[in-house]
Amino acid sequence: AKHLQDVAPEVPNHLPAQPQVPSGPPLAEPLFSHRKMPPVDGGVHGAENHILKVLGGFSGEPLRVHLTSQEAKKIVRIRDLKRCLARHVTRPVTRSDGTPFSVYWIRLIHMDVSTAGMELHDEDTVDAEIWKWLEQGSLRYMLADVFCFPPEELPSGDDLNFSFQNLEELLDPKLLIGYAFKLCKHGGQAWCESVFSLWTSALLSLSSNQVNAVENILGHTLLNRCLSLLQGLDEAEDLMRAADPEFANRIQWADWYEDFYDKHWPGETIQDFLHKTFASMTIELVRRKADPHRVEESFRHMNKHRVKSDLWKLVQGHPYGCSRLRNDGALRFGLGADLLMALIDKGLPRCCWAGHWGPFNDNLLQHIMAPLAAVPFDWNPEDGAKAELCIFLAERFSLEELCHQATDGQIAFSHAEEFCCGAWAAN
Repeated sequence: AKHLQDVAPEVPNHLPAQPQVPSGPPLAEPLFSHRKMPPVDGGVHGAENHILKVLGGFSGEPLRVHLTSQEAKKIVRIRDLKRCLARHVTRPVTRSDGTPFSVYWIRLIHMDVSTAGMELHDEDTVDAEIWKWLEQGSLRYMLADVFCFPPEELPSGDDLNFSFQNLEELLDPKLLIGYAFKLCKHGGQAWCESVFSLWTSALLSLSSNQVNAVENILGHTLLNRCLSLLQGLDEAEDLMRAADPEFANRIQWADWYEDFYDKHWPGETIQDFLHKTFASMTIELVRRKADPHRVEESFRHMNKHRVKSDLWKLVQGHPYGCSRLRNDGALRFGLGADLLMALIDKGLPRCCWAGHWGPFNDNLLQHIMAPLAAVPFDWNPEDGAKAELCIFLAERFSLEELCHQATDGQIAFSHAEEFCCGAWAAN
């Protein structure tokens, strides 16, 4: 088993002199390393435990990592050594203002007078000489923020490490969407997606206690923050424009986007990705970690009309004016329907999804089906979850609710018949 032991640091009277480091991207958060481990001949031998002793930052704060002989044998390449160190870095990593989290890469440097600072590369073998350097304490590791690297030198997603300071910023829509835009601009959308996979993993790894902890007197939990994040997607385009200092000077010419890695404005493609990422994470968090009693309590004390409005908007959007055909604000790809079904299964109070409400005095079945019955060819197969939600609701509605008349006199059955009996449905 791995053990982590913090030892009280000895605070120096002055900052140590900085040795020369190799050229390349700027290095952040230098950590001076000194590791005690028996030297070996081409590998690790013996049954004794091994201790990696790390001195962190300018303060020299020591951190000891205990490894068994079997664990030490797994450190075959420099990449393995870096990942071992990354698992035990517990102190917060400095991040830029306006960013919700830090994504960094570990660099290992051998400090020696003869080499003047030689960087060890991921595929290098951890041989007897490197174990000797570990024993002598001549290796130094540094944490480099991903924005320190030019796009062509960005490390793969598997070698990145993730750090955050508080959950409030980790779910802030303005910070997250702005950061996604900057990542996309710097390294392309594929790079942005690999970074945000770490964000998803970090949130899904939270304990049930963290997810269900009450944050205020209204009974709100992390789930309420997630819903606020999803509502913020409606402003994604405006938030991306605000994150680009040159947006006001750009015009729709290709050469005005040369500073973007993909050579174009991210636009709809990045918004599709954000909808999938934020909504899918929330749905999985509800399914895996949400406590039904806490879900019920956190929504029961909220304004039921406000909750119903917010949730229905995520499913289908809200109509503009007197027309049901123009809706906006829904999660894409039917993800709002998936989310609502997950919430209902986890104890969402009935008053938040049943009953009638809104300018057309309709229930959620009518809210989904009326626009589709009017223009059936607008049906998108990617919205299949909405069809599943309709069946899900019909199984739970009373006969009175199924026969409820909206202001246009129509009931849910009428919309279903109109949709299914149309000539186009023969296909």
